[in-house]
Amino acid sequence: MFFNKKNKARTIDTLIDKDISVRGNVTYSGGIRVDGSIQGNLTELPGTAGTLIMGNKSRIKGNISAHTAIIGGDVNGNIICAEYLELHANARIMGDIEYKVIEIHAGAKVYGRLKEVAKDYQSQKKK
Repeated sequence: MFFNKKNKARTIDTLIDKDISVRGNVTYSGGIRVDGSIQGNLTELPGTAGTLIMGNKSRIKGNISAHTAIIGGDVNGNIICAEYLELHANARIMGDIEYKVIEIHAGAKVYGRLKEVAKDYQSQKKK
């Protein structure tokens, strides 16, 4: 769980543990924690406001679409975060990032472009 000024504590409904490797696209709602690896896109169900938490040794090779995300591992793909994105010191992103609010800790690496998410995308995610 995490705390943020705007966000209340979120719960984890799904866990992909360190010994689990998923091949294929994953769709989720609620909270998901990834400590293992995913080779495919990770997408939040439309109309939900879920949370993605990636551990320090986690890996995702694919695009990510989330409402709120806290990333501590490696992402090789683009990220669209409709609300809040936090990159921890061990995060390594190889792809473009779209965000509403972003927090980047010292040591995080981004190899791509940063862009504020379009307002029409934000309103679509709320529906």
